[in-house]
This record gives sequence, structure tokens and C-alpha cells, in this order.
Amino acid sequence: MKGGRSTFKRVAGPGFRVKRLASASDTRVWAFGGSRYARWDGRRWQVRPWRHGRVDRAYSIGENLWVIEDSNAFPRAGEAGWQARSTLRRLAGSVWRRVRTPIVVKGLDGKWAAGSVRGAAALARWSGTAWRAVALPGIPFARPGQISELTDVAVDGETGRIMAVGWVAWPCGTGMRSFCGETLLLSGYPGSWTFAVRAEPGIQPRAQAEPDGRGGAWVVYDAKGGGSGFLHIGTDGVEQGMFPAASNRNAAVRDLAVQLGTGSVWAVGAAPSGGSGVVWHYGP
Repeated sequence: MKGGRSTFKRVAGPGFRVKRLASASDTRVWAFGGSRYARWDGRRWQVRPWRHGRVDRAYSIGENLWVIEDSNAFPRAGEAGWQARSTLRRLAGSVWRRVRTPIVVKGLDGKWAAGSVRGAAALARWSGTAWRAVALPGIPFARPGQISELTDVAVDGETGRIMAVGWVAWPCGTGMRSFCGETLLLSGYPGSWTFAVRAEPGIQPRAQAEPDGRGGAWVVYDAKGGGSGFLHIGTDGVEQGMFPAASNRNAAVRDLAVQLGTGSVWAVGAAPSGGSGVVWHYGP
């Protein structure tokens, strides 16, 4: 579907089930499926085979097209010996090349990557030719056996402020397979970082973050009682809320995007009990 501020219309797809989209403009859109991917040039789809791993996230950033493949998520029940994994790939001409990274990458924005290294939350920065690890402070309230990860990062284009979301978990209860955890938030600038932990909404293995264009960021997560919630990281604090849904239905948000220069936020997903797709809009 393609739309503007108030209306959407159906457009012909590339001929396969689309799992991820990345867009640089109306004439540079990429769609990824299971075994094929395609580029929209404004008139038609150019379809090509995909011979790599499962595409979990796709990004068009400047001249670069990136995909994160086969990334795992820390399960809510915990898992003994869990290790983060993913593959980062970049389109070079017509070839998808695997890119070496100093961290296990789970999310990108601009020149920044969020993830973990050896079980600890981590950031990396793209120099234009390589990824370099960025020093971060220790997470407050460390517990024995604690592990952590950042799942996504958002960079404010005006101020350069960097915000990331993730989780921190530690063994609790009986047995090594029982874990407790909290939501981990990071904000600041290179050399001046601040970590914060929130008991709610707990461990969020795939929380997504998008800049709001005003020095803050939106974070989407799966709520414990069902449906999707959000955190809005502002300049003065964090606001928490739920995406609206019709009575007796839960909002299941699958992706979030901010319309540059407008302050408008768009989200797509479904209300499972109704069986139909839903688009949410916030802002002017």
C-alpha cells in the first residue's frame, strides 16, 4: 500500500509475500521475502533471488542498503547459555556482502548500530568503511550473572542525540532457566551516556526505536497483558502508553516509522481478533 496523510491505496506487489520494506524515496523501495527480494523504481518491481538468511530488518541509510539476518531474541522464560547472534549484510553494487562488526548487531540508525558483545549491551559506529565499537558506561544495579542487549537505536537528526532501547536480565528463582529482567534505555552523546532501567515493561526482546524529530524517540514493545505499548523518550523524561484498539481487541503493532520533517508517526499492524490490518497515526 502507498499513502499520504489521510488515504492509502493498493499497489501491485512484487509477486511474493513481503516481509520487510526499506525506502529511500518513492522511486527507491526494496521489498524482501523468504527467497526473493525486489526493487521498485517508481514504475515496476525488479525481482531477484535471495540466497542468504532470514531478513529480520532492512534499512536504506544514505547510499547504503543494510539487512540484519537471522538475529535471535532472548526468550521471556530465559535460556541457559544464551548467546546473541546475527549477520549484517550490505549491498555493494549488485552483490550482498557480509560485513564484519565488533558487536552482534540487532538495530541500526544513521551511522549507529545497537546490539551486544559477550553478553553486554553495546554500540558501534560506521566510519564509512568499517564498524568501530563505542565505549559505554556500566549498567547501574548490576546483578550476578547479568546479561544485557540493545535491540534498536534512534538518532535525532537535529541535535545528534542518540537513544537506544534493550533489556537487562539475570538468573532468578530456581534453576538456570528462570530469568528476571527489565527494560534498558540509553541516551546521550559520544562520551556522555546515561543508562536507565525500567521494571515496566520488562524484558523486550525486539523493542523498536524511531526518532521523533524533536530530540526524542518512540519505542514500540509487546505489552504483558496483550497488545502493543509505547515509550516516548523526551528531553525531560519518559512517557508510557498503549496503542488504541477497538473494544475487545488488542493492537498488534509490527512496524513504526516517522515522516521526516513533519513530526508525524505512523504504525502498521493488526487487531488479531478482528482479522484486518490497522494503520495508526500520531501528530499533525
